[in-house]
Amino acid sequence: MAKKESVDSNAVAPTSCIGEGCKKKPEVAGFCEEHFIWFKEGMMTKMGKKPTDFDKKLINYMKRQKKAA
Repeated sequence: MAKKESVDSNAVAPTSCIGEGCKKKPEVAGFCEEHFIWFKEGMMTKMGKKPTDFDKKLINYMKRQKKAA
């Protein structure tokens, strides 16, 4: 038999983006639009922190954006 999981009905949605120092309204998964893109590209963790190799990932992301434009 499967165990039934209870849902916490008292959970509160975040009022600002979970990205470090961001005060924008969250749009998707607790991130603002810009930080959600960073999250998809691997430049931000689920907790809103930057990874140790952030600079390398940012340079590669900017190169891809420039090439696409």
